[in-house]
Amino acid sequence: MKNLLRHAVTAVLFGLVAFLVAACTGVQSPPGSTSTSGSSGVKPSSPFDPTTTAPPPGLDGPLLAYRAADEIGVVEGTNVIATAKGAFTPSNDLLSTEDGHFVFARTVDNQLATIDVRNRRGATRPIPVGPTLGTAGGSAIVWWEQPNRLMRLDLADTAATPQVMQTVDLPPVPQAGDPRLIVARGGTVVLARVETAPSPFGGPDTLYAVRGPGAPTSLGQADANSPVSVARLSPDGAALVYALYRATGDACGTAAVAQSDADGTQQTFDVAGADPAAGSRITKLWWPNEGPPKLSLTTWRCGQPQTDPPVVWQLTGDQIAQVSPPTSALQTAEVAPGQRALILPHSGGYAEPAGALVFEESSRRIPIKDDVDAIAVLEPSP
Repeated sequence: MKNLLRHAVTAVLFGLVAFLVAACTGVQSPPGSTSTSGSSGVKPSSPFDPTTTAPPPGLDGPLLAYRAADEIGVVEGTNVIATAKGAFTPSNDLLSTEDGHFVFARTVDNQLATIDVRNRRGATRPIPVGPTLGTAGGSAIVWWEQPNRLMRLDLADTAATPQVMQTVDLPPVPQAGDPRLIVARGGTVVLARVETAPSPFGGPDTLYAVRGPGAPTSLGQADANSPVSVARLSPDGAALVYALYRATGDACGTAAVAQSDADGTQQTFDVAGADPAAGSRITKLWWPNEGPPKLSLTTWRCGQPQTDPPVVWQLTGDQIAQVSPPTSALQTAEVAPGQRALILPHSGGYAEPAGALVFEESSRRIPIKDDVDAIAVLEPSP
């Protein structure tokens, strides 16, 4: 009995020593075990998975995309984690694919700059694109090619080339102008075309919605004498908001915003007073993944420099009102509860379409990047 007890104690002590030696020397457990030893701390999901490198990071939390004069970028917290260099002009194009996997923008020479958010790699693809870029589900983007072709490119396929997504023939109208893509998102494409003798300011536009292979649906003539250039679709593509500018002269006019449902029912909101000596324009429109559409409105005295910063408004139900708390910015984005990003206009340059991107938390504002004209929140991958 004593011998058996001695052997048992010896076996236990030997096992304990072996465990301590393995722990001190960093010896890894065999594949398939539950050990997390090693520098990566990544547990393989299968005995056949490599353990030397971790997979490309996914979207673990909301990120922020931006377009600046010299680059597009992705921000995590207050750190820029990926960029694609280039020269970019301010525009109202969408900035990210619908799955959040890519950030994209057209350069000044109509090339395509992209960032793969998952591996944080930026690139410029030698692919000529149209003057306005939209999205078409997943990682696909679209643009218009005259006279009647909607082009599509899947950014997830590095070897992909542009393909004709569909041809769209608008109703024949004598002396009508060329169709233009205004916005595309959530399976809906919105086109604009001048169909009457144009005003001295280039409008009015007649709008059409295209959803799937069916015939275009007329949304009627825009109630403005200048072209529609600022527009957004809801995430599901079922509703449209677009800015109107009713010019009264070369340097003055008044703004309004129209909201249209899929069946063409429209409602128009004036966003400025009836003062004939005051000018107003919608600088930017955006429709977050959650919540109502928002816009930034600039106002000035006709014939005088713009001295007031843009103010953020939102459409809620049957009314338009300033956001609470009141915010002066070119664009805002709710990144997380209690955290938001803002594009702040340059002091003394309120008429400029770009400003300084800052991250706001409580009363702190941390600068991120200057000369930014657009931002978008990238939601975590499903």
